[in-house]
Amino acid sequence: MFTKKRGLAAIVLALAATLVAVALPGGSSGAAQKRYKIAFVPKLIGIPYFNAMQKGGQAAAKKLGVDFIYQGPTTADSAKQIEIIDSLISRRVDAIAVAPNDAVAVKPILARAKAAGIKTLSSDTDAAGNREVWVNQASGEGIGVAVSEALASQMGGKGKWAIVSCGPTAQNLNSWIAVQKRYIAKKYPKMKLVTVVYAGEDQAQAVKLAKDLMTANPDLSGLVGQCSVSAPGVAQAITEMKKIGKVFSTGISTPTVMAPYIKSGAQAKVVLWNPVNLGYLTVWAAKYLADGKTFKPGKYNVGGPVGTVTYYSAKQELRLGPPTVFTKANIAKYEGLF
Repeated sequence: MFTKKRGLAAIVLALAATLVAVALPGGSSGAAQKRYKIAFVPKLIGIPYFNAMQKGGQAAAKKLGVDFIYQGPTTADSAKQIEIIDSLISRRVDAIAVAPNDAVAVKPILARAKAAGIKTLSSDTDAAGNREVWVNQASGEGIGVAVSEALASQMGGKGKWAIVSCGPTAQNLNSWIAVQKRYIAKKYPKMKLVTVVYAGEDQAQAVKLAKDLMTANPDLSGLVGQCSVSAPGVAQAITEMKKIGKVFSTGISTPTVMAPYIKSGAQAKVVLWNPVNLGYLTVWAAKYLADGKTFKPGKYNVGGPVGTVTYYSAKQELRLGPPTVFTKANIAKYEGLF
């Protein structure tokens, strides 16, 4: 009888231990799970676009149970980004994602991070070579075509146009510009590109450059604000020079920033994606890598506000989805969200 009771007790204890293990995350037997430190280094802090990415990263960190570190330069300074990444390596974080101001300049420091066992990612802007995954907002082709059509539809497919971009070494902006040049030259041969100028992530400088372009080219009829600060800069310049309806514009920026210009007609169409979701996806992908997993071609259910995304192995690219075009018809739906 004693032996039977001992045997029964052993079975009960074993069953209880199994149930506890199953109930714990990842089937753990009770050992504390490591809380990852995941860092994101934006091009610069303090602008609405990266504020939105920060918001998404914080939401993902809370949902996934990780610590989120958001640290970047106050100006679009590649050297400062490198200093920040160096300090993050010293802090022994588990993953570093960066939106590089200069994709080439950050490669050596990302190599150091990888050598230290830190998972490395690029987000928003790629830094191919020493990162494991590129978290991309949309295809470069899709963004470039959307911007091109947004401008051409306003200009009637003809006339002179120019681009006010931000950093001259920003890989993502340059790739979109290349698509726009090629696409417009082929589909709208009566549209002539005058020049591309660079405002360096400075809205006031974008205003000045756009005004200079309109003054030097009185017959200019189209402007593109290629990034989130040059788009409102271009629209502001058109407004201040009383060129609404004479010079048409489009750009890439957040609907909250651009809503007044969309409503006034200074920039009738704006192209973007959801930067909050991009920030969320960045942290999710970083944790996925920190867990020791690798991406393979196909669909991934991220959950939360993001839903399903696609991984493309050719460029190690985890893509959020297609871009959205904001107009008077839909701006009220997005204004205030990001």
